[in-house]
Amino acid sequence: DTRWLFLNDSLVYHSIYNPNNLRTGGTFDLFLVAPYFNKQPHVANMALVGLAAGTVAKQYTAVYGALPIDGIEIDPAVVDVGRRYFDMTEPNLNVIVGDGRWELEQLPGTYSVIGVDAYRPPYIPWQLTTREFFETVRGHLTDDGALAINVGRTPSDRRLIEALVGTLKAVFPSVHVVDVPNTGFNSMVYATVQPTDAAALAANLAALPADAHPLLRAALTDAVANVQPTPASTTIFTDDWAPVEQYADAIVLGYFLGGDTSALGR
Repeated sequence: DTRWLFLNDSLVYHSIYNPNNLRTGGTFDLFLVAPYFNKQPHVANMALVGLAAGTVAKQYTAVYGALPIDGIEIDPAVVDVGRRYFDMTEPNLNVIVGDGRWELEQLPGTYSVIGVDAYRPPYIPWQLTTREFFETVRGHLTDDGALAINVGRTPSDRRLIEALVGTLKAVFPSVHVVDVPNTGFNSMVYATVQPTDAAALAANLAALPADAHPLLRAALTDAVANVQPTPASTTIFTDDWAPVEQYADAIVLGYFLGGDTSALGR
């Protein structure tokens, strides 16, 4: 009963859909917890850079209700696939076809949450990794807003995470890292407009009402169990200097040349 979206030669899927189970147990679920780094989480709307076939938008709608969602996807063919095969038909989802950075810059409003799900090593749009881009993101967040980014890595190489943390720290007061469970290849990086502490995740989990959506409870449980220390980093990617391809190539080549690729089967 499950459908996956794979693009090009990717070893990972970009969307997943099962009408009987919205929980994925992985990256998509963890976008839900971004507001919960705040002591008083609040979600009124969101924007997604990298909509794909709409998995995150569907989960946000299920958990938070029919809140306005602006979803940006660069490829109209992917949007068509989402509507035909992944039930991407939520009336509260406004699909925008275009480049993620350009389209976000044109949006007039602010958002409680902005999600970026457009990094798939070795294909990472450098223009979505720079201080200038994150300044645009911050300008489109509410006073209690949060940013969530899906970042690739390997079990032993976290260079890209460290570089993005350094870049985000140049724009946001607080940055947090959560490893995605059951994989050694993804982490979620969060940044908040207000100073926040990762301990708020556990406090907010404990304070969830009994009737909270089970998907949200599961996502928060996974996040609390996989919070990582925020790395110290002085790297700052800018529009004039963002060697993302060098980072991504080094990570991929280092992993395969290391000899142990058994984690790819998990």
